Amino acid sequence: MKPVDTKVMLFSMKLIVVLCAGFLFSAYFPQHAHYLLLAISVALIFTGSRLLFKYRDQTNWTKGKAVLKIINESEEVTRSEYSSLKYFYPEIEYEYVVNGTSYLGKVVAYEKENVWVPEINNWGDPTPKEKRWWLMLKPGDELPVYINPLNLNEAVLINSVIKTRRSHHSALIVSGLLVGLIWLFMASANL
Repeated sequence: MKPVDTKVMLFSMKLIVVLCAGFLFSAYFPQHAHYLLLAISVALIFTGSRLLFKYRDQTNWTKGKAVLKIINESEEVTRSEYSSLKYFYPEIEYEYVVNGTSYLGKVVAYEKENVWVPEINNWGDPTPKEKRWWLMLKPGDELPVYINPLNLNEAVLINSVIKTRRSHHSALIVSGLLVGLIWLFMASANL
């Protein structure tokens, strides 16, 4: 039996609660139901911006060196209505030293989607193993690490966002702006 993904389950529960609250709000206050669009707009813009700002902040973190302790490859299968696709990503434990104090880190990138590699590419060909850069690493190797100067316990190995993730977050912001424009049109029509 496959283990339940707690992040997906928690997100689903939050989404159900929000949808129920939105339904109740529109049922009891139909004249103000258009404000739900404004709330959706703000939520989309906030979510997309928060993630992009997180990556932007990481580019200012202090660069250091880490020693690789443990490395494993994990996989995740994403399913859609018509297909499923397997992705590989590294799980790494590393040690870094700041001002004589050792710290352990496990974060490769802020989002695993930023580093995972699909089993097959867009044309259905197997992705070359060279794309899975972590397969060439072994315990004891030195890696660059980016350390939060405000919280030395927080570090990442990859502090930049790939183009596909950046476009994903940008799409959230643009969607929020479009929903906001729809709300503005509806609100001005109600005046």
